[in-house]
Amino acid sequence: MTTVCIMGAAGRMGQMLIRCGVSNPNVTITGAVERPGHPDLGKDAGVLAGIDPIGVLLTDDPAPAIQACDAVIDFSFHEVVPDHAELVAKHRRALVIGTTALSEDEAAVIDRVASLVPVVWAPNMSLGVNLLFAMTRRAAEVLGDDYDVTIDDTHHVHKKDAPSGTALWLGSKVAEGKGVSLEKTMIHDEGGTQESYPEGSIPIRSYRRGEVVGDHTVRVQSAWETIELTHHAWSRDAFARGALHAARWVVSQRPRLYDMQDVLGLQ
Repeated sequence: MTTVCIMGAAGRMGQMLIRCGVSNPNVTITGAVERPGHPDLGKDAGVLAGIDPIGVLLTDDPAPAIQACDAVIDFSFHEVVPDHAELVAKHRRALVIGTTALSEDEAAVIDRVASLVPVVWAPNMSLGVNLLFAMTRRAAEVLGDDYDVTIDDTHHVHKKDAPSGTALWLGSKVAEGKGVSLEKTMIHDEGGTQESYPEGSIPIRSYRRGEVVGDHTVRVQSAWETIELTHHAWSRDAFARGALHAARWVVSQRPRLYDMQDVLGLQ
């Protein structure tokens, strides 16, 4: 049994983690943390997540909650993730980070913490998406420069970052497979308005529509054929269940920075 503390527990992903955690026989939710001043502090985390009470109250004091668990799952805001990570390291617990759009300085803190405790940090916790990462890299490697690759990235209108962390990670897998630099080859086409792209580029087309949870398509195309690798997330359950899977895995690992490819044995 793995005991888990959730950072950002009152948010959409936090609530989903609570619901999925309660239904998982191998996990026990022992902590639920939110920012100081949150209006729901003191309320039962299960009730906030729309299920029966679980006996865990929402708190703004992370230290006791971290100390009482095996692993922390953090889907809070990127600015507070480094502080959480350092507190996790202080108490020598394992850490799973699903928050994206960390700055270079924030990411540097995660790298430092990973020398002290095991950390899984991934732009997308879905098991299916992480299989897509591996397939994308392999397709780019096998098919080479005779094939152009385009990535379509569609999310709900509330999502602030574009391209998404998942789309950028897919781009990095294309770049790895082709043996090029993503920084030098990526083109971000917001809204997909460009009619064509320079040869050798890796275009990422970002769309923000309605309440789409997350759709990603990698299109590998030549003059004679097209291969499409597509993942549709119908529910945030996919991300929550993947994060809980990662939490169970990471508690038995040595200190290092891992991603979901490690968790699934796809490296």
